[in-house]
Amino acid sequence: MVSLEEWIDMGMRSGAVETPEIDEMTFETAYKKWFLMKMNVIRAQSCDRLEATYNRYYAGSWLVLQNISSINEDTAVRFITEIIIGCGNITVKEFKRIYQIINNVMVYARDLGLGGARLIDWHMVKRYIPEGKIVHDLHQDFAVPRADVEKLIKLVVICNIYPLKRSACLCLVLNFFLGLRIGELAALNWQDVDFDKKVVRIFKTETKSYERDDEGNRSGSMVYRIVEDTKTIYSVREIPLLPEAVYILQQLKAHHESCRYHNRCLAYDGKDTILVRSLDRTLRRLCQYAEVKYFNTHMIRKTFATMLHASGMPTRYISDLLGHSEMVTTERNYILNYKDNYSVLLEYMQKGLDFNIK
Repeated sequence: MVSLEEWIDMGMRSGAVETPEIDEMTFETAYKKWFLMKMNVIRAQSCDRLEATYNRYYAGSWLVLQNISSINEDTAVRFITEIIIGCGNITVKEFKRIYQIINNVMVYARDLGLGGARLIDWHMVKRYIPEGKIVHDLHQDFAVPRADVEKLIKLVVICNIYPLKRSACLCLVLNFFLGLRIGELAALNWQDVDFDKKVVRIFKTETKSYERDDEGNRSGSMVYRIVEDTKTIYSVREIPLLPEAVYILQQLKAHHESCRYHNRCLAYDGKDTILVRSLDRTLRRLCQYAEVKYFNTHMIRKTFATMLHASGMPTRYISDLLGHSEMVTTERNYILNYKDNYSVLLEYMQKGLDFNIK
């Protein structure tokens, strides 16, 4: 049975059906139109990531000069394969970003009837991509050891090991009890803390992005701002406060009052700085002072999830506390192992492999 597309193709070859005229358009032009559309529907930070990926892999390549009417499965396979082979160590996450641009631009152009763009069979494309060259993970994360967490909390809360950045230090150790994203932690102010109900309300974050003009071009330097918005709608949440978290918050409030701070942000230390950067720098210095192996601020969030999982808390609850829309995100990326967990493994092995050989 002949399909409609085949009938049309036969008609065009025989001259019975006129071939419509195509206003040719390069991939670069189609990308710019698509990017302007995305500016109105996604976050500014996401636009920055798209632009960074395009500039790294697409800008200046032979593909961007191609008319989109000529781009097909072979073109996509050739272009993506050249990137994977040429750059090396392309992670799965990076590959998805590269693939997202060419896929979305072609779908966008096809939907709007631009430049004679055709739909590409991406299942076929992926069959010919050298997946063996894609790195699944360049490193493995391990949760912060419990002993290091307890040492940091004691040195910050009791010993005041880094008095110049006491607010930031208290916020960092507090986050072991909250599991916030660094932008959420930076955006916290005293109105978000309910001491009566013993909860913290999360509904805003500190973001960073470039200002852009109407053409989508950068029009200034990086701008940091606190917005009443979260990464996803699921990130708006309330986190219960353990007594230890309440105690840290009380210490923090007393410090702010003694310093007569008027800025309501919890991480404020007397200077109008970019709080995300300040927290990052403070953690690095804090680890040096405490003589523990350095870990980044995101590892606090992952350690929070890992410790709750080890305690037996259901993943659904952990996912809710983290503000994830799907449990698979929590399970795949946030529940880690401990590097030196031999005693824990030995305990499980003794329970599970209790064969009687006597």
